[in-house]
Amino acid sequence: MPISSTSSVISASIPINRPRASSLHCGAKRAAELMRNIHVRTADWFSDLMNPGQWATVSSFVAMGLTWWESCLAIFVGGVLVSIVITANAYVGAEIHTPFAVTSRSVYGYWGSKFVVFSRMVIACFWLSINSWSGGIFVSLMIEAIWPQYARLHNSIPAGQGATSRDFLSFFLFWLLQAPFAFIHPSKLKWVFNIKAILVPVVAVGTLIYAVKKAGPLTSEALSSPPNRVGPGIPRFIAFMYSVTSCQGTWATLSLNIGDFSRYCKTPRATYVQLVAIPFLISILSIFAAISASCLNTVYNTTDTFYQPYGIVALWNTSAGGRAAMFLASLVWALSNVTTNITANSISAANDMTSLAPKYINIRRGQMIAITVGVWGFAPWKVLASAANFLTFMASYSIVLAPIAALMAIDFFVVKKRKIDIYELYKPDGIYYFSKGWNWRSYVALVCAIAPNIPGMANAINAKIEIGNIRYVYMVSNIVGDFIAIVVYLVLNKFFPAREAQIEVAVHDLYPSSPSVSETERGQYGVQYAGSNPSEETEEKGSEGGSLGPAVGLGEMKRPI
Repeated sequence: MPISSTSSVISASIPINRPRASSLHCGAKRAAELMRNIHVRTADWFSDLMNPGQWATVSSFVAMGLTWWESCLAIFVGGVLVSIVITANAYVGAEIHTPFAVTSRSVYGYWGSKFVVFSRMVIACFWLSINSWSGGIFVSLMIEAIWPQYARLHNSIPAGQGATSRDFLSFFLFWLLQAPFAFIHPSKLKWVFNIKAILVPVVAVGTLIYAVKKAGPLTSEALSSPPNRVGPGIPRFIAFMYSVTSCQGTWATLSLNIGDFSRYCKTPRATYVQLVAIPFLISILSIFAAISASCLNTVYNTTDTFYQPYGIVALWNTSAGGRAAMFLASLVWALSNVTTNITANSISAANDMTSLAPKYINIRRGQMIAITVGVWGFAPWKVLASAANFLTFMASYSIVLAPIAALMAIDFFVVKKRKIDIYELYKPDGIYYFSKGWNWRSYVALVCAIAPNIPGMANAINAKIEIGNIRYVYMVSNIVGDFIAIVVYLVLNKFFPAREAQIEVAVHDLYPSSPSVSETERGQYGVQYAGSNPSEETEEKGSEGGSLGPAVGLGEMKRPI
């Protein structure tokens, strides 16, 4: 294990004495702690889910021909399905306190995990670029609200590129405004996230009121029978399930690296709130987006012009008051993109880069690479050109990431029965070396899960490619991929188990001794390690004689690895 990986826990070797407490006091303390965790996690999710990308997701379903309530239902169903995987992997992080890049080694092997981490990193950079381009459009609207002639800025970019000189200039300006935030620790930006959590709902409500008022007597028709209503039967079912899959795709990346955040939890129980918070909160925002898109599509007789919030905000450029509203709404949405990029994209990508090249890249350097190469190395305007492109993007990358996340959860809970030796995760030739650093079982399962969805992805990218009835598989690609991956992986582990990676005693927290760590290693790292000690019983026993008992885990000490 690298010295840098253990330096944060060296102080844990200091003896800790804790007074005994009555069971009643402990119960009240636990209840209070649980309620605090629920409030904090719900607030975190509320702040993170309120962003233009989530708004555009449900509005894209309306553009496909679903009604507003069908779109919200698809968001809810997709949210329920993805919350299961997110909560499962969050629990893993909260229990063993290792980041995603390290945890994945127990499933895919020390070297095999590099592909998983690299895949997650690329998608994080892609989302960073997409959100930055979207933020650039909001910057354009803010400038136009003050100087309307900015909309007529001379364009020297070929029309075939799908973007103008003004778009690229605004993109650059947003990048300049966003860059400083990447160098501030998120804990010091709490006030920014609080402002976002207050203002975004206000803008969402105002947008909804504007859309309904604009539709007037057409509101009933817009909500019950939109102009592009998809046909009944199989076509409508396909559109609905494709929407559910796209919703899952939106959160496929977080399903993988949620452990980067949950490892700071004091107790794994703190992760349970996500089972309710995710589907509930995204459904609330979806109502505003779906109704607004339905009303404006009917008024202007279009399909996907207003699937992004900046398409709606641009309509307000009709008067002095309208331009003021356009400026303020654009400012709030741009701020929302900044905060999402910081927490969900730049830090996640930096963590992945640090794992891939720890000798050369730290978190700060990783963020620098993410906000430069990650932002400018893609063509996000192509993805945001239409609702169809946006949905294709979200559904396509999840055919890889979704089964990867599912395998991580099923391996921890079923195959390894929650028994991981975290110190072996840092050894290139440890018990998670498998076959030359690769766990072939997980990769066979992954290939079997991805293969049936490849034709559907090709057809989604290029509709001229005929694939026949296999397209029905792609509309539920995440469900099919997860199911195949789990079944194949469990079967392979049943008949070809990796016994060296299946341990009898879990090594998750700090204890006086460890069967898996030698005296030399203990001296090298200046701390004594061990796993779950079956001889110890309950948390109420506390710690006696200056030793570290089972109750004193990494989570309670707030010293993540």
